[in-house]
Amino acid sequence: MKELRETHAYTMEDIAKKLDMFDRRSYSSYEYGRSNLPLNKAFKLANLYNVSLDYIYGISNNKDNNNLINTNKLDTVLETGITYNGKTLTNTDIIALKAFLQGLTSDK
Repeated sequence: MKELRETHAYTMEDIAKKLDMFDRRSYSSYEYGRSNLPLNKAFKLANLYNVSLDYIYGISNNKDNNNLINTNKLDTVLETGITYNGKTLTNTDIIALKAFLQGLTSDK
């Protein structure tokens, strides 16, 4: 995330604002891996940088956002305790999220 931020000439303060966070310290905990990045913030970063969620979560070196997330690696990502709005995703949430992501990445 640091490389993306610096490549786009953003400061931590800039990104914290774009993620609707109160200060740079909260964002830095994600960038330095001290806290898990919530899914809603990961989506915002992926859209901001035009990269895949795989890349944001560090499970792929492929920045291509045409393959939003590799479904074979989705379980690995979700096992890290992904949160949304401060709450850990339930099994039902995970099933719904997988269906949603498959719809986004399917060939039309």
